Amino acid sequence: MAGDIRAKVAAVAALVTVALLSFLSAIGFVTMVNVMRNSQIDLLNERLNQVETRLFDQDAQLTSRSELGLDIRVVRRGEVMPPRRSGTIRIIREVQLPEVDALVATAPTRQIDETLQAIRTGLWVSVLVVGLLVGIAAWFAVDRALAPVRHLTRQARTIEADQSLQLLPVTASGNEISELAATFNSMLTKLRSADTERRRFVSDASHELRTPLMVLSADAEYAAEHGGATTDLAESVLSQSERLTTLVDDLLTLASLDETQSQTYEMVPVAEVLASAAASRFLSGADDDILSVEIPNVSRALANVVANARRHMAETMVVSIERNEQTLTFVIDDDGDGVPPDQRDHIFKRFYRPDGGRSRTDGGAGLGLAIARVELNMAAGSIEVGESPLGGAQFSLSVPWA
Repeated sequence: MAGDIRAKVAAVAALVTVALLSFLSAIGFVTMVNVMRNSQIDLLNERLNQVETRLFDQDAQLTSRSELGLDIRVVRRGEVMPPRRSGTIRIIREVQLPEVDALVATAPTRQIDETLQAIRTGLWVSVLVVGLLVGIAAWFAVDRALAPVRHLTRQARTIEADQSLQLLPVTASGNEISELAATFNSMLTKLRSADTERRRFVSDASHELRTPLMVLSADAEYAAEHGGATTDLAESVLSQSERLTTLVDDLLTLASLDETQSQTYEMVPVAEVLASAAASRFLSGADDDILSVEIPNVSRALANVVANARRHMAETMVVSIERNEQTLTFVIDDDGDGVPPDQRDHIFKRFYRPDGGRSRTDGGAGLGLAIARVELNMAAGSIEVGESPLGGAQFSLSVPWA
């Protein structure tokens, strides 16, 4: 590939150079031809003046002759003007004599033609040589310019073959090569992060799906061994089926959001979002003006956060609404154990469970907050978690309002 680029650039540079020099040479050659022919005409006029003076000094007896390198012919009245011979240049001068119409001075142009031919040949040879030299220079210049790219390519292939290697080195030059390396490193980091997230997601999803299945299997085996446990088995099957259904629904929701990447949300009143999220009964201090404001329909995100707060509250959960010039924020406070500061950056990751914060029997699979963050990001909103005045966690969901 690099050889193709070098060859193409060298060929283009050579062709452009040849075309440009040919154009300039043609202009220079035409100018030179005009200058040389004008010089010869001036010389012919000067010599013809000398001959004409001497002819008139000789009793006005004009005869055709060759003199000073000129072929001078007298054209008398009634004679036909002789045609110009090829390879010559001539001057016709009218004279005021009774029997003579004009003097015709002719001189050969062989010397000028030979000189111009030599110049023409030299120009063409020079143009071709310069074009060849420019092509060779362009080849080596492009080869040198592409050397860092080839080096980066070799390093990238090495990284591809050995996943344990780190990123490409980025020089401090700030040129295009360093920008290319930085861009590649950024892309590689994102790909590695996505691959790590995918592996962790598959592992966590497998574990979450395995747990209810193991419970169902154990209960079924117990019922088979002891008998008379049909009611307990049915309750276990229903409970674990609901858990599996919720988990599968959350996984499908995340898959749909990941595939969509962008989504257009219907603008609905705040009151409708609260009702859809089953959060209206926890609302505190919201007037009718705020409830009528239209926002993107992020009821699913709000419902997930409210459900999370209900699972972890001790006795109290409060939903309040704040509004500024651009955004409207749902604030959900609870009096539970809260989220430790060192875990607040991780709580929105898929299948993440704060240590000691949730058990696997509290109904949560660790996907609700992840879904809320993805949905809010798509709606040009955000979600944050902090410490609540009630002693537990405080979640803030911000969205633009119309």
